[in-house]
Amino acid sequence: MPDGNAAAAYVMPPSPYGSSMPDSGPHVAVVRDRATTSMKSLSSRVRTAALAAAVVAAGILGAPTSLRAQGAIDADARSVLDAMSKYLGGLRSFSVAYAAVDEVVTTEGQKLQFLHAGELLVQRPDRLHAVRRGAAGVAEMVLDSRELILFGREANAFLRLPAPSIAAAVEAVHRMGFDAPGADLLAERPLDSATTDIVSGAHVGMTFIDGVEVHQLAFRGAEVDWQLWVTSGDRPLPVRYVITTKTIPGGPQYTLQLTNWNVAPQADPARFVFTPPSGARQLDPASVTANAVGDMVIR
Repeated sequence: MPDGNAAAAYVMPPSPYGSSMPDSGPHVAVVRDRATTSMKSLSSRVRTAALAAAVVAAGILGAPTSLRAQGAIDADARSVLDAMSKYLGGLRSFSVAYAAVDEVVTTEGQKLQFLHAGELLVQRPDRLHAVRRGAAGVAEMVLDSRELILFGREANAFLRLPAPSIAAAVEAVHRMGFDAPGADLLAERPLDSATTDIVSGAHVGMTFIDGVEVHQLAFRGAEVDWQLWVTSGDRPLPVRYVITTKTIPGGPQYTLQLTNWNVAPQADPARFVFTPPSGARQLDPASVTANAVGDMVIR
């Protein structure tokens, strides 16, 4: 969701190219499979067998001692990560703006970047409103404690999925195969070190983003490496999140920049209610699919 909105997929008008990107030759044929979508979620669903295999391989190849054992996270990195997880997970509501860059790799090894941005309003445990602006237009995601609604303004079409909570909404998006990078940040314990795929982790140091002092953390997992920048002080909030996929040549990255945090927004209840505009059509879930970058396409 951060696919946020980090968690929002968006609805595109019908495409003559079906579920893939326009193919004018190998330059735009994208190397991306279903595994890539799941790699962007670092939750405990990552297979423990893959994690164990990665740890064993690291030992065979003579990796540094700090990388050989599962959970080899230095104390400073763990402290900052867990403080962020506890603080963000404990917020009853928050709003944040985001900008994301999603990389894909062509069959010729060329990287392409797809950009989108938007805003996210969260009211735990069961309400969410997100707006996403990207190449396909503007889309909204609304969770009203019963259903998750995905609405594409340009297509004037919407999809309803049963979802009684934010966690259920993220699961619903994943089950349909749509991209939800950054959705880890919506969890009750976001990126908790006890349940996240982490082989090793380090506190890189202190730096500044937009004039604010932040901790830079770097972690390695079985399928992805990821970095997190967290504000210092008594409100440890994530402001930048970078995920690098290691299982695809070229190491495509997903980058999420988070700004304008409000940890006590005065949310209008109407923000969590979806009223279909005139002429909007409701889609059958079976009539939508994902394109090569994990976004929603009407068949």
